[in-house]
Amino acid sequence: MGRDSGRLREEIKSALREAGAVAVGVARAEEVEERAVETYAAWLSSGGAAGMAYMHNHLEIRRDPRLLLEGARSVVCMAFSYRTGRVRDPELPRISAYALLPDYHDWIKRNIRMSGVGELLGEEGRDWRICVDSAPIMERYWAVMARVGILGENGAVIVPGVGSEVFLAEIVTTLDLEADEPLGGDCGKCGRCRAACPTGALKENSTLDCGICLSYLTIEHRGDWTEERQKAAMGTAAGRSTLFGCDRCIAACPHNRKPGTVARNLPAVSDGVIGLTAGDIIHSEAAALSARLKGSCLKRAKREGLLRNALNLHLGGS
Repeated sequence: MGRDSGRLREEIKSALREAGAVAVGVARAEEVEERAVETYAAWLSSGGAAGMAYMHNHLEIRRDPRLLLEGARSVVCMAFSYRTGRVRDPELPRISAYALLPDYHDWIKRNIRMSGVGELLGEEGRDWRICVDSAPIMERYWAVMARVGILGENGAVIVPGVGSEVFLAEIVTTLDLEADEPLGGDCGKCGRCRAACPTGALKENSTLDCGICLSYLTIEHRGDWTEERQKAAMGTAAGRSTLFGCDRCIAACPHNRKPGTVARNLPAVSDGVIGLTAGDIIHSEAAALSARLKGSCLKRAKREGLLRNALNLHLGGS
């Protein structure tokens, strides 16, 4: 490689921290441990992914990230905090905290590319590849293996001293970097995240029944809620106060109640999102709403999904 693996690893980490990552670690690119593969397969077979058919795709790549990039030797894992210090008025319908920022896929990739890390990694596409929730890779597994954090009871990765209000990202690289040792241990298993879940979607094995998860139902689910359990979930007080996403289990976690590392290199909070109401969605023309939400994560739900969610709030008197 032309330089010491450990030194090169630290130079890469330093560049990525400058890009805004609050934690960076390295794992060896190899097959995922069998227990993790079995847990994922059992979750799929139980229907845990609900209507997200894409979660069943590319299982061979999920098992082995080396299939993402020829010659891959290492997985560099990062966590980017989305704490901004700004919150929506509690009287407004709920929108997940991360969605107050512009779409994270874009700005995280941009930050990584602008960090100069490419000078250390080689040619993008040939020697390295960025994954930001956009490739079939078991990102939480790799974050734990790379010492970025530990897995919480709600399935979220908890970064020591920061919490779980983070986005995860990975770089699969052909560089043979010295790997970090996993932290080990657990989150404390206090159960507050499961107790905070208003629909019982969180299971004791840190998996999620997406079919009754308010986040899935308000973002990923397409069309009307037709199953009785979907209707029941969205008919709860929490469902009738949720416009986009649900991070109640994140908010309940004691690891997120301590002052965390201040997020760096974040884009500005979207003014079009932070004050958004159900009425704004119901009464706006399609073009006007699209312009207001330009670059926002809320577009993931599409206008039809947002209108469905807003009408559910409206019917509930919110």
